[in-house]
Amino acid sequence: MGTLIRQGLKILAGFGLMFYPVTGQAAKISPMIVELKPAGQNSIARVELTNDSLRDIPFEAVMMRGVITEDGELEMSPAEEQFLVFPAQAIVEGNSQQVFRVQYVGEPELSQSEIYYLALRQVPVEFEGETSQVQIVVNYNVLVNVVPDGTAPVAAVAEVNPSTQDEKDGLSLLVRNDGNRYFMAGLSDWIVTGTTSDGNRYEGKFKGGELTRHIGVGVVGPGRTRRFFLPTDVKLSPGSVQVEINP
Repeated sequence: MGTLIRQGLKILAGFGLMFYPVTGQAAKISPMIVELKPAGQNSIARVELTNDSLRDIPFEAVMMRGVITEDGELEMSPAEEQFLVFPAQAIVEGNSQQVFRVQYVGEPELSQSEIYYLALRQVPVEFEGETSQVQIVVNYNVLVNVVPDGTAPVAAVAEVNPSTQDEKDGLSLLVRNDGNRYFMAGLSDWIVTGTTSDGNRYEGKFKGGELTRHIGVGVVGPGRTRRFFLPTDVKLSPGSVQVEINP
């Protein structure tokens, strides 16, 4: 999720020729994050797409395996053999809803949670007549976590350095997950303590959700690391900082 979803909506393409009557579409997805079990009735989820526009919009549904790099980049590869998705394609009429059913059918005995994405891709359409139009084609990525029982995240801070980003004082952190279940750094509780550059005691407590505007959802998979910048509004002395993350 370099930002769930920020990891949830991507503009894929915009194209036009000579004239520019713009065709706009709007859609909402709920939920944007789902959890599935590797087997049983909880291996199935429903994702609803709402088309708020007047135009009918065709979509295709594709399952992808997701790897979130240390710098928050999302790398995806096909994972259709691990899932059943119905419908695989649908034309969603204007001002209506379409439910996509997602079922995990991959390996039932998992040692750790796995990260996937349901990619709901708007399919480009041809316009009637000779007038060229600008068409915005949108891709929605729904985070799908397959989580076996008995797993848990273990958050650790491998590196922490006072730094400045966009003229803001803060901390550059390398966060590690030593557990076997994903966690979301942006939705976790953080406690930051240290000494300011002028010798005062600093303590910052951030409750779940408070940091999403700074680091996004911040998905950290099992055995993975992520780099984040955490604003503190004051300069902290190197070597004095301690960070505790409670997923």
